[in-house]
Amino acid sequence: MDVFLLTKPPKSERSELCLKLLVRSERSRLYLAGDGVYHLLSQAGEIPPSCDVLACKEDVAARGVVPSGRAEVLDEFYDNLVEEVMESTGRFFSF
Repeated sequence: MDVFLLTKPPKSERSELCLKLLVRSERSRLYLAGDGVYHLLSQAGEIPPSCDVLACKEDVAARGVVPSGRAEVLDEFYDNLVEEVMESTGRFFSF
């Protein structure tokens, strides 16, 4: 499984690159933190259905974002991210 960490807002060059790579991944998990949680507002059509979407609870709350039904908001976001990266046999991308 490929793991993606996205901290950039929608429409940034880094976000667009991340989403292009995400589409090319057969199995992936997208972690949204910082301004990356704004992708929860416009994720329809951008993120492939095969991708799990996880968001940082503190960043979601700090930005007043109401996540759509597809995203899972995690209390222990960074613990989960580190564990996933350490155990994953795929690639890790950070944007």
